[in-house]
Amino acid sequence: MALKRDSIMIAVVERMKSIRSSNGYHSELGLNVFEWRPKIADTAGGYIPTEQDELPAIHVSDPAVNVSQENVRGSEAHRLTIEVEVAHEGGATGKTMREQIADVRKALGVDRTWGGIARRTFQDMSTETIRIQADRSFFRTLVRASIEYTTAAFAEE
Repeated sequence: MALKRDSIMIAVVERMKSIRSSNGYHSELGLNVFEWRPKIADTAGGYIPTEQDELPAIHVSDPAVNVSQENVRGSEAHRLTIEVEVAHEGGATGKTMREQIADVRKALGVDRTWGGIARRTFQDMSTETIRIQADRSFFRTLVRASIEYTTAAFAEE
């Protein structure tokens, strides 16, 4: 039996892969989706998450989960933090970046229970976009969201 946390992350990655204009989105971000992809060290000591020919791209990770006892029967509430990093092309316009961010937010809201395995999903932090200057210039936007789900006490997540 799959871990609930793993099932959720599989669903998140698949949802991000659905970001295609043929599915009603503005962009083709779904063509390059990576989970927990290691960043590539550059010669200047910085990190590049994506090769130039893979831009634009999405990097998905689940860096944190908070667990608390929910009720007297012992079920536990989990609040999983997910990060969806959009790596924009260096020449991307503001309009293009805003459309890609809107696509990620739209995808996160398609089914906030992820097929019934979670209770809810919400974006709990602001979205931030920064310019990265390494051996090349590109933009990175980080979208953080939380997914809440329950398990039996001390069960596998």
